[in-house]
Amino acid sequence: MAEPQRVQVLIVGSGAGGAVTALELARAGLDVCVLEQGTRWKLDQYGQGSVEAMRRIYRRRGMTPILGRVPIGYVEGSCVGGSTEINSGFWHRTPREVLLRWKAQFDLGEATPAELEPHFASAEELLGVSLYGGPQPKSTTVFKRGIDAMGWAAQEVPRAAPGCKSTNACAAGCPTGSKQGMSRRIIPAAEAAGARLVTDCTVQLLVHHGDRITGVLAEVRRDDGARELVRIDAEHVFVCAGPTETPALLRRSGIKHHVGDSLRIHPMLKVAAVFPEQVDAQDSVLPLLQVKEFWPEVSLGGAFFTPGHLAMLLSDNWLQTGEQMSRYRNMASYYVAVRGSGRGSVRPSLLGDGAPVLRYELSDEDVINLSKGLARLATLLLAAGATHVHPTVQGLPTIRKEVEAIRWLDERLPRSALSLTTVHAFSSCPIGERRDRCAADSFGKVHRYQNLYVNDASMLPDSPGVNPQGSVMALARRNAVHFSEALR
Repeated sequence: MAEPQRVQVLIVGSGAGGAVTALELARAGLDVCVLEQGTRWKLDQYGQGSVEAMRRIYRRRGMTPILGRVPIGYVEGSCVGGSTEINSGFWHRTPREVLLRWKAQFDLGEATPAELEPHFASAEELLGVSLYGGPQPKSTTVFKRGIDAMGWAAQEVPRAAPGCKSTNACAAGCPTGSKQGMSRRIIPAAEAAGARLVTDCTVQLLVHHGDRITGVLAEVRRDDGARELVRIDAEHVFVCAGPTETPALLRRSGIKHHVGDSLRIHPMLKVAAVFPEQVDAQDSVLPLLQVKEFWPEVSLGGAFFTPGHLAMLLSDNWLQTGEQMSRYRNMASYYVAVRGSGRGSVRPSLLGDGAPVLRYELSDEDVINLSKGLARLATLLLAAGATHVHPTVQGLPTIRKEVEAIRWLDERLPRSALSLTTVHAFSSCPIGERRDRCAADSFGKVHRYQNLYVNDASMLPDSPGVNPQGSVMALARRNAVHFSEALR
């Protein structure tokens, strides 16, 4: 679709925040256009191998480092639907405790559980959020065996994947259409309501005059591969490009007040567990249970698993563990995720492309929680019958006995040896009424600007401690409804 020259509402990004914003504003009768940097892929182009999937639907082919004393690997989507196309569809409502903290620390208004209820309910209905309907995969049943042995609280996590066929292709885009990424349900509904979508369009700058944004400068890739710089004017602009691209775009455009200064993540440490029986985790949906005994600071759960991912996990101690690859059918991957109390930043690169440079420093609390989490996860897996637990900690021997696991309740994993990843980033443009802490007000209007809004994961005031998609979609819908009602 050719890009318009002027629109009423321009939305940058089509992920969880941008898609919901587009749907609600289009339904309200507004003239809406969504600009998406990535491509719109067809269903039969999903589910490819990891290399091809990363080329097509991941930002920077899945190689985005978070710099710091402990480097952390981060991945996010770059296609129509954003990261909702590559996640597992796990769904959580924002915990009450978290909402209370956001009110106390950021003075976030009108975001109680009761006030967010209709917005969660709307998203859950649209996405068909439900529990897994088929037989539990073996990687789940062995995990449950360990949970029961420990006597810990756990739950099956609902997913936005009704009718899941258990193809284990979530991370490469669901090829069956069961998982409801934004490209499957929300974006088509927004288009049916009148919204326009322009793909392969990279917004370089926001154009502003005084305290108003007048439009954007964007580079559009044409069908012949040529790139053209265009200007699109707009009465209102919602930046929903994600927790890294949103602050980078704002800062490139000279908008810096509490922008990109407070990046938060859920640091994640993975392990591979070897069981005496075949698990065949590579052939089924990832483990569906999460241990909530130690929430909100620590969660234990199941990770995506393929032989390729296993090789990367074992690579930290390859000389000692590489031979385990031949036993991959008896293995599954699990994680420790901590809420993350460290602080990070997002800055546009000075090298010319303006790409985000991400930094995050683990706090002492993060290291303590990762250490205790590993102790508990490894103990659980051994109780489940695992014979070996291989953690992604360089130089750490394979854990075979409970006494080798439980030591980390009291000792600290060495920072320099940690090999961490994350798929959850947020809070780089926090919202709330505390102008000394927040980039935007409680409904996402950027401070000091009359018509500029953020409405994606960057707006979460702090770490939610759970998968953030539900929080993003509920707050985005609330903000969009508030905006449209204010225009009437």
